[in-house]
Amino acid sequence: MKKRAVLAASCAVLFAATFVAPAARAGEPAPLPKDLPPYGADKPLPVPALAKSTLPNGLTVWLVKRPGFPKVSAVLAVRGGSAVDPAGMEGVAGLLAATMKEGTARRSARGIAEELQAIGGDLSVAAAADAFYLRGSALASGLPALLDLLADVTRSPAFSPAEVELAKENALQELDAQEANPEYLAGKAFAKAVYGAHPYHVVSPTRETIGKVAPTLLRVEHARRFRPDGALLVVAGDLDEAAAKAAVVKAFGGWAASGAPLPSTPPSPSARAREILLLDRPGSVQSTIVSGRPGPAVSDPDWYDVLVANTIYADAFGSRLVQNIREEKGYTYSPSGDFATRRAGSLLQVQADVRNEVTSAALLEVFYELDRMAATTPTADELAGAKRYQAGLYLLRNQIQDAVSSTLARNWVNGLPPEALGEFVTKVNGVTADGVRAAGRKHFLSSSQTVVVVGDAKEARPQLELFGPVVDVKP
Repeated sequence: MKKRAVLAASCAVLFAATFVAPAARAGEPAPLPKDLPPYGADKPLPVPALAKSTLPNGLTVWLVKRPGFPKVSAVLAVRGGSAVDPAGMEGVAGLLAATMKEGTARRSARGIAEELQAIGGDLSVAAAADAFYLRGSALASGLPALLDLLADVTRSPAFSPAEVELAKENALQELDAQEANPEYLAGKAFAKAVYGAHPYHVVSPTRETIGKVAPTLLRVEHARRFRPDGALLVVAGDLDEAAAKAAVVKAFGGWAASGAPLPSTPPSPSARAREILLLDRPGSVQSTIVSGRPGPAVSDPDWYDVLVANTIYADAFGSRLVQNIREEKGYTYSPSGDFATRRAGSLLQVQADVRNEVTSAALLEVFYELDRMAATTPTADELAGAKRYQAGLYLLRNQIQDAVSSTLARNWVNGLPPEALGEFVTKVNGVTADGVRAAGRKHFLSSSQTVVVVGDAKEARPQLELFGPVVDVKP
């Protein structure tokens, strides 16, 4: 998803060097030059020493000392993202995040920006399905000021009427732009079809939610969600542990919870028998196809098998599906596969924009490649390439301390210990061909797929009916 935009150039170079998979039902690729040096052994990411503590108010604190570069980063993860949005207010978490840093009881939005500039810092607030993430960085000498700003935004957002109205206007404009995008329409319909009433079906605020938002409502939602006993603060960088802990206590020690703890998110629903849904977009010259199903939670034993299997199937440029429908057949320019992980389960999905006349042909190949994951064992080259790709990507991403802080926080939200940071490469390299095939049988069968197609119904329906009943859905 969005991760590709950040590291596109680096990942392209990495992939070209590490992952060359055979084309689906095609000849073997040209061999690499014989004089290339062998691949080096993958090195697990060292787990930095953590100074762990818990404040009397329940806030979990991890300090990660990384001397050298005079900069610090801080990530505050607070459980209670869009999965706990109230009924009838789905998507309000996004508006809550958009307004939190636009002024506090002590600071204006401009004042926050100026203080950040003075310490060479930045600060962002984002809402995900399972948590809010507040991320900040600054020069090491500015750590006390950064923590004070982070705590102020966390504990005392003002939600001024003017800022709330501006956020609502921005949200409406963004929604207008999204609704003109077939990929957004397909993703929204797909999430609703896969998850039903489960909280993970929320992909954006509705117009109804945006219309109901007011400062009072945001204050209530903020007080309900932002609790120190449901939060983790990770501070990493060139820091003195004693001074950093004192700054954390000063900034966050007075933060108190109110009300009952948030409810747990129910487990993600299981996959169902194949469904084919069609959203009519009259006049469209192409069909947007999304196909997928729920997958395992990151804590499940077969999660790494599924990760590697999905890399072989669709989540890499040299994957079977990309080679098949892009390189060999030319049905689409940019098919993509994804494996999104959340606390209560994951989501496996593939998306491709194809010409109207090859809608059924492209979907046939999607089904073929899914079932091939269960029917065949990957070659040694496919397995080795997929493992190098995932391990190399992980090591590349986690070279910078901001990423290390974010990975630690995200793992905590997903229920993993800090040691999981250093286990990724070892567990990826431990995946076997039999494990990949077993994952294919359990998670990749075409008979368990939910399929959404956004396109001209006159063109798409006759083609989709070749695969079974077609159900019409609305935007």
